[in-house]
Amino acid sequence: MIVLTVNGEPFLLESDKVLSVEDKDEIELICKYFYDEDNEWYDKIYDMSEFDIAELFQKVVKEETGINVIFKCIDLEVSINED
Repeated sequence: MIVLTVNGEPFLLESDKVLSVEDKDEIELICKYFYDEDNEWYDKIYDMSEFDIAELFQKVVKEETGINVIFKCIDLEVSINED
């Protein structure tokens, strides 16, 4: 399972195939690269919404790896506290 957090908004990754460790590592590197100052997208992503950034990540992962992924927003978070 891969959770992408963009500006505090969590997204769960869904894929059209079972991801190997190498696939996961490559996807992680792609996502981290967006926040590298040398990246062409670096200045643009700060003007984008979290949802637009996740969509952009989907497109770049597909282009770079050939893997179809979807980053779905996590709509529900549950916390259980013991008394």
